[in-house]
Amino acid sequence: MLVVARPGTILKVAARDRMVTRDKLLSWGLSVRSSCVLCSGFDENRQHLFFDCEHSSQIWSFFVSRLHLSPPQGFEEVLRWLKDPARDSNVTMIIRLIHQAVLYLICKERNTRIHSAVEKPPDTLIAETQQTIRLRVDPLARRQVVSPGHLFVLAAWLSFFAA
Repeated sequence: MLVVARPGTILKVAARDRMVTRDKLLSWGLSVRSSCVLCSGFDENRQHLFFDCEHSSQIWSFFVSRLHLSPPQGFEEVLRWLKDPARDSNVTMIIRLIHQAVLYLICKERNTRIHSAVEKPPDTLIAETQQTIRLRVDPLARRQVVSPGHLFVLAAWLSFFAA
């Protein structure tokens, strides 16, 4: 049975550069292919896996284009940017949720491919990310107190990602 950690846990592990990526396995002397499990085109490391890989880049690009953002592309730079990515607090929350969910689902997809050879295209992971965030945003909106003229986080989410 494959155990996958929660999204926040993956973010903490990735932020500390503790992900067991192929570059790490090779540095430990293990005999593994160096190529990325998702694209097979480049050597796998944290930066490549989450931002430079064509597979991951399509997912991340979908969300930032809908939000009309141009975030940095380096892993460390994105972490710094996430501290204050937008003026609107709802958009900030949405961006942070997207980041966590995308990292989690990319990691999960990578592990699934390694252990079961089942592959999902980026569009499927985009849909799963949207569903994950929608399920998280709904209860947050129910507890949210907003000033007149401001949107609930769910309304903000739907303004960008309504089907």
